[in-house]
Amino acid sequence: MLESDIKSLPTILDVVEQISAHENNIVAPLCRMVPIPPTYDEGRFNLVSDQGNRSIHYLMPTSQSPFTFYRGQSKYYDTCTPTLFRPRKDGTPPTEEDIAYHRIKTCEFAMLLSTHPVFRDIQQVTTVDPIAMAQHYGLETDYLDITNNKWVAAFFACTQYDYQTDTYLPVGEDYSDGYGVMYKSKSVVSDETPNGFFKKNCVIGYQYFARPSKQSSFGYLMEAGENFNDSPFFDKLFFRHDAVASQIVFEMSYQQRRFIPKDPLSKLARNIAQSREISREVLENCILNFYPESDLSFLERTCNNKGLHVHNEHRLSAQFNAKEVEKEWRTWCEWGRKDLESRILPPRLVTMLQLPT
Repeated sequence: MLESDIKSLPTILDVVEQISAHENNIVAPLCRMVPIPPTYDEGRFNLVSDQGNRSIHYLMPTSQSPFTFYRGQSKYYDTCTPTLFRPRKDGTPPTEEDIAYHRIKTCEFAMLLSTHPVFRDIQQVTTVDPIAMAQHYGLETDYLDITNNKWVAAFFACTQYDYQTDTYLPVGEDYSDGYGVMYKSKSVVSDETPNGFFKKNCVIGYQYFARPSKQSSFGYLMEAGENFNDSPFFDKLFFRHDAVASQIVFEMSYQQRRFIPKDPLSKLARNIAQSREISREVLENCILNFYPESDLSFLERTCNNKGLHVHNEHRLSAQFNAKEVEKEWRTWCEWGRKDLESRILPPRLVTMLQLPT
């Protein structure tokens, strides 16, 4: 993009203001209703059914535009793909072993989640995709992060991430190419839902751990070779980087704490990603979930070639602190479960929801 074209672009705050005007048009008619419907209140959850299987339910986060989805990037890539399918450092596509290696890691993350009693308790009333969750904790998956909260997308659109310190900082005019992009899903109505959209869009929603909940998280499932820029469901909103605008968004996020809260799971996920050993039990789980037509030798070769030591102990690379988990479970039983129940709206089917135009 030419420098003159970049200077003519709006700032991230201008983009958010445009989105807010759209949301106000949605909410304004509701203000005349008594009581005001809670569907658009942030901090609550809709218990919605899976379109293909109504026995599966998700706790979908509400927002002022619940069926409009966003993704923010501080840099625009001609090819936008999930981390699992991104080119290696030498520019070549990931090999089958590269992909299998990261599948193993996400399986271990899923097994770690299943050891937490609160997570298991929540799964009695809702379904959570642990692989989509793993994407939000830095593991490489075939999902892209999306959200139905414009401020979450704006935060990621005007900050850069430092892996060593696990922190985000606002960017200025000289960052990258000088501009970023906000993706916004196309408007839909209930009887004209884009074919296949909800098959690709995975609700993460509430599942106890703070980060996905604070980010109003969803996961957009993609295949190898697929480019998010070509998605029929999203429009691109380019903006120019501006230090003042970025700082304002950063401060509104409480200097990242609003959307990136302290979460013990993030440290455990990093331990899993960096660990150089793996349990055979994890490999068996990975075969079951991703490679049912293969035998264990395929993953054993992958581990050997990737420098992963396979052991036979019933032990994961990362484990929750037993005392902390006991305390969390006690707190959950005393008031946490009731607090969540108070924020869940009556069940509604996705296919029956009146979506905004």
